[in-house]
Amino acid sequence: MIEPTDAPREGILERISRFLAWSAGGAILFCAGLVTLDVFARNFFNDNLFESFEITIYIYAATVAFSFSFALTTKTHIRIDVIYGRFPKAGRAILDVIAMAMLTALAVLMAYFAWSLTQESFGLPGKWGAVSASDLLVPLVIPQSVWSLGLTWFALICVVYLVRGFYSLLRRDFAAVTALIGVEQREGEAELAEALQLVNVDGETKTGGKV
Repeated sequence: MIEPTDAPREGILERISRFLAWSAGGAILFCAGLVTLDVFARNFFNDNLFESFEITIYIYAATVAFSFSFALTTKTHIRIDVIYGRFPKAGRAILDVIAMAMLTALAVLMAYFAWSLTQESFGLPGKWGAVSASDLLVPLVIPQSVWSLGLTWFALICVVYLVRGFYSLLRRDFAAVTALIGVEQREGEAELAEALQLVNVDGETKTGGKV
């Protein structure tokens, strides 16, 4: 078996995902400012001058799509590991690859149907296809294309991580699989140890000695 490897360094895909996540955060702040301006406009001018409701819907959809990849590269997607922790390293690595394969399949399907919807909107009558039923008359192909790009980037990251994880599994480098797509058990164990230590310290303080 190959010696355990260190956690993978942040590569170009991870840096791009991080940049996109920061950009998505900036877009959310822009939405907050836009909604604030619209609140003032409704109170002082009795009108939605900035159409923040519609614009924020498009921005939220795009920011969520572009944030998926960052959540994957930082391993912040929710994983239920009640049974996972009872498996040996090899078993956990196999489960990690299976979970990554299922997530990849979902990401690819979402990207496919997102582009299908975008193509359908663009194919409807009109210069830009379908438009929103509002005063802005936004061509839906524009926000849908940005949304589809975010889901496509997420699907690409999923495919790359799946290939990397499967390759490490074939090489029996289970530590590399865990570092890339696995659930770190040390964090939970450290939290448990810290909690037990706090209980012991609190008990000693109250009783003036050991519990």
